Amino acid sequence: MVTAVLLVMIGKRVVVILNRESGTMLALGPEVARDLLAEVFQRHGVEAEIQLLKGREIQGALEKARDGNADSVIVGGGDGTVASAATVMAGNDKPLGVLPLGTFNLAARDLGMPLDLEAAAEALITAPLGEADLLEVNGRMYFCVVVLGFYPVMALGQKEYHGNWMVKTFKTGWDVMRLLATYPPLDLVLHDGEKEFRCRTRFAALANNDYEDLMGLIPRRRSLDGGHLTVYVSRHRTRFGYVKSLVAWMMGRWRHDKEMTVFHASQLKISVKRKRRLAVMCDGEIEKLTTPFEVFLRPQALRVLAPRLAEPEAEVEPADEVAEMPEEGQQ
Repeated sequence: MVTAVLLVMIGKRVVVILNRESGTMLALGPEVARDLLAEVFQRHGVEAEIQLLKGREIQGALEKARDGNADSVIVGGGDGTVASAATVMAGNDKPLGVLPLGTFNLAARDLGMPLDLEAAAEALITAPLGEADLLEVNGRMYFCVVVLGFYPVMALGQKEYHGNWMVKTFKTGWDVMRLLATYPPLDLVLHDGEKEFRCRTRFAALANNDYEDLMGLIPRRRSLDGGHLTVYVSRHRTRFGYVKSLVAWMMGRWRHDKEMTVFHASQLKISVKRKRRLAVMCDGEIEKLTTPFEVFLRPQALRVLAPRLAEPEAEVEPADEVAEMPEEGQQ
């Protein structure tokens, strides 16, 4: 009986749009993935139109699926593909499901999706319906995080890697430790409409809500709809300081890092002294943005199929209190 009720969430007709260029698809094989998904949906009585598309074809397919007669739209790919889907589906009543076919799959992890493809498809069948906040940058929606500083610049110079997330994490960590202490700091200026915060930093991140205090390398957000940006600004100056910060993050103790400034906002205007163009990473995709630019939190802008909402363990302890933006000029 429970399954019958929850099946209404995904509906009887779905469009499944798969990025055939994503990491998992390249490893597994697009046709193999398509056939596996078709079997799962058929087994549960869901009529699924499955499309294997290149990255440049996805936006048009999403728009067509949004305006069609399907009950739900499911997208498979990495976080950049999910961002494309969020941009198209924001404000629409039709729910979006996510299949984790990228490398890190931050959005899928936040939604509580299993990383195994068959298990993920099964989870979508009975996934509760929820509403998720989004980040808006220059009119485009993002699900997870906006990153400034050395990391986007470093990523620009690397060959894209489509493989195991643990291997990519190790490779990324090695490059971070090698380069971060030598990257010139940014003179960052953040303005929330009332106050201004200035800081010299090599790394800053604007997350869609808070991250949980959990052990591990891959973060997971505390809530899908907390209604705020959480801003993380590093004030570390040495490689040793960054190493300590990384260890604190892995141990789930980043809040005890005295060289990390953390505060909440609902929107921010971002500028950098002496820089008119800035490399910014938005959900894994590198954008070169003209400064100043603005980031907005769009509360409950996206209807999502989210297995985590059915899990009792998703109800975590309340977060420690996070301050609003520090006083003007405080670093």
